[in-house]
Amino acid sequence: MLTTLVARLEDDAELFADADHHPVMDRLTLWHDADRGIYLRLHISPGTNELIPHDHKYSFTSYILSGSYTHVWRRRAEGAYAGEFTSQQVPLGLVTHEKAGSCYTLGYSLVHQTVMEANTVTLFMRGPREQSRSYAALDLLDRQNLGEDSASAGAVVKRHTDGARALEPDEYADLRGRLTAAGLLEPVA
Repeated sequence: MLTTLVARLEDDAELFADADHHPVMDRLTLWHDADRGIYLRLHISPGTNELIPHDHKYSFTSYILSGSYTHVWRRRAEGAYAGEFTSQQVPLGLVTHEKAGSCYTLGYSLVHQTVMEANTVTLFMRGPREQSRSYAALDLLDRQNLGEDSASAGAVVKRHTDGARALEPDEYADLRGRLTAAGLLEPVA
């Protein structure tokens, strides 16, 4: 079924248009229900570490298909229950090692960070948007290398989602090849 879902992106312009590349992962949208705001995505990590504590606009469930990562769960301290926060307002809560076969659900307002190994692949089911945007630790954003000189950013507010762009067709083909080589997809006949 995963092979079929990934392959259909070639012929589904709407799903392919939702695929993107980000310095910390590539994302393929396999299915979505636009009316309810539910998405099923495949996330593929190039091995770039996500160092920034962040929350999400939505709640999600993640199932690790291959690879692994260190998952740092944080807790919101007084004054940081929603919206912007600094690293001091989200102290460590729990550190887990997520490996193939692991599954967890994270509520939209919970803060976490992940340190992924290369070629970690997760099946990611996200729910409808529950807040207008996601937030990351303001004091740590300059630590994330997103391919731009932070000094030249001037007054532009950096966000942990900066650096995302549409996935190119040749990048999609490369991802399919990597997923097939990893044994997650059936070879193309």
